[in-house]
Amino acid sequence: MIVVRPFQYDESDYQVMAEVYSALGPDAPLSAVEWRIRDELHNPQLPLYRFVGELDGKAVGYAEYYQPTWCADPCHLTIQLCVHPAYHRRGLGNALWNQLQHAWQPLQPYHIWLNVREDWHTGLTFAGHRQFYESRRVWSSRLDLASFNPEPFHGAIERVTVQGIDIISLARLAETGEHFWQQLYEFERQTTRDLPTSFPITIPTYEQWRKFYQPEHGILWEGSFAALHDGDIVDISTLETVDNDSDAEVGFTAVRRDYRGRGIALALKLATIAYGKATGISGIRTDNDSTNLPMWHINQRLGFQRGPTWIVMHRHEQNEEVT
Repeated sequence: MIVVRPFQYDESDYQVMAEVYSALGPDAPLSAVEWRIRDELHNPQLPLYRFVGELDGKAVGYAEYYQPTWCADPCHLTIQLCVHPAYHRRGLGNALWNQLQHAWQPLQPYHIWLNVREDWHTGLTFAGHRQFYESRRVWSSRLDLASFNPEPFHGAIERVTVQGIDIISLARLAETGEHFWQQLYEFERQTTRDLPTSFPITIPTYEQWRKFYQPEHGILWEGSFAALHDGDIVDISTLETVDNDSDAEVGFTAVRRDYRGRGIALALKLATIAYGKATGISGIRTDNDSTNLPMWHINQRLGFQRGPTWIVMHRHEQNEEVT
């Protein structure tokens, strides 16, 4: 028997999400702690609706829709629908999909976004049958720090600092007080709109934004760096880790437009790598968008190895009554 019920936001249901997602992508699992932190970082003023699917009393799937914290347009919703691979083709995915459609009707969205891994063949077929079409691609990549060779990049940081640009950790900058965080917020207000994305983008309120830089949410202040010129932030590259993972992830990387092409992004990447090696981190993971090839070329030079590819899929919602 199929049952679709509301998500309980307790340890048990977060564990369901972790087990289902990790069964689909064992090479890039997400823990229950990581799912909970993602919810803590979601803007509570924006929609988030999630439910769990059960087969014969066992929770083996989940689905959700939400308006991303960085999305400026309520006509855009992102969805996720996952069923444990051992329970595919038994009707649960369709039941979850029908519940999603009913649930989002009051919001009257026009654009529905869904990420499906290239090797999730059942998921791609499922999405195609529901009028989702490919928009762009995002691939994961990883740098193994044990095998990283710094020799080809000798002098790269010095070529930046000789321009009068200082590279300083967020831990040191945070010691200067609230002024630094206000300055960083303004920097991100300028640069966030340059990021590749599926929807009109905006930065959240200062209070909501500050949550992303709290250590309990994974940010590594000592391993995250900003580049400053005459006291102004011109570049940033952050590292995050959650649940004592042996790898770290790149959080936010951005360069002010008038400072691009000067080697600053590479220098900050090298600073994060040096931190990772010094602190025993095994590897650094990141995502690269097919519309941002310059950043991918930097990562390739550093030795990042390409991993799973995500297909960003789009459905235009007609907002007809679902029966």
